[in-house]
Amino acid sequence: MRRVSFESLKDFCQQAYVKAGVPENEAEIIADLLVRADLRGIETHGVTRLPIYIQRLQKGYVRPVCQMTVLKEKGPAVFLQAHGSMGHIVAYRAMERAVAKAEEYGIGWVSVKDSGHFGVAGLFPMMALKKDYIGYIVSNSAPMMAPWGGRERIVGNNPLAYAFPTDHYPPLVLDFSCSVVSSGKLILCRKKGEKIPLGWAFDKDGLPTEDPYEGYEGGGSLAPIGEHKGYGMVIAHEILTAVLTGGKLTRNIKSLYEEDKSGIQGTCHSFMALDPDCFLGREEFKKNMDLYIKSIKESPKAKGTQEILVPGEPEHRTELRFLKEGIPLSPNTEKELATLCRSLEIALPPIY
Repeated sequence: MRRVSFESLKDFCQQAYVKAGVPENEAEIIADLLVRADLRGIETHGVTRLPIYIQRLQKGYVRPVCQMTVLKEKGPAVFLQAHGSMGHIVAYRAMERAVAKAEEYGIGWVSVKDSGHFGVAGLFPMMALKKDYIGYIVSNSAPMMAPWGGRERIVGNNPLAYAFPTDHYPPLVLDFSCSVVSSGKLILCRKKGEKIPLGWAFDKDGLPTEDPYEGYEGGGSLAPIGEHKGYGMVIAHEILTAVLTGGKLTRNIKSLYEEDKSGIQGTCHSFMALDPDCFLGREEFKKNMDLYIKSIKESPKAKGTQEILVPGEPEHRTELRFLKEGIPLSPNTEKELATLCRSLEIALPPIY
């Protein structure tokens, strides 16, 4: 695969968003978040989704200029309505507000309704790391799974993410959805013409499948992590987002790839920032984090294991490597971006 520098790919994405009617400052924030997904090796949520994001803007399925209304505010808690604005900028602004509340109260909680798809969940709690705060996010999503014991796709994979500051180690970042893999993984496999392992998804009849199209776009459903335990987490996350805000339940949310003339996809998110100074103190907390991580990494390894890693460590290493080597673009993604370039009359970023 050919490679592109982070800055040139970000600039390219920013140009595309501006062409689609997004203000320059918001386009830069969204482009940075989108390309940062690829930079950390999460290509399923990176620039491979730029064409569908731009298409939704052009069709009026999403608001090009962010609009957010404060519906209620009480102490460290804020309730926002996003009016169908782009999920990336909504989540960025909401996390900013959660951090600001944590500066004032020690903790900030922000819940949002009527938002949209925001890409990589882990990037938003990482914003709290700039203040040495702990960050947290939870979201609902479009329907991706059947409830445990059911066969109709009516619940989401409802992701969560945490970010914990450290002293010398890379920040510990835990980011996962409640399905074995994301829908983007299946879509990427379909684009590449690859089969998926059994256990990733079920077809529309509820049978295990190796076909990425049948496992999601063809009406199938993703498999939950931990079987009924993952399903239980999905329910809890739906309560902390859609039920809490009175927003759209998962079964009423359309995916990025469905026609949606309402202009509001309707995903709901909740964000938290927590200042360790309320407890042990920021510096002591970071030192304790290092001690804890060190104790894990130096514990006895299983046979054949080279190194014990902690959450966020592989992505951090990938980020450092890709900053030097460039971000790889699959041939199919490059082809789709080239098509987008022709329609927007912009140039592809230079290849390494």
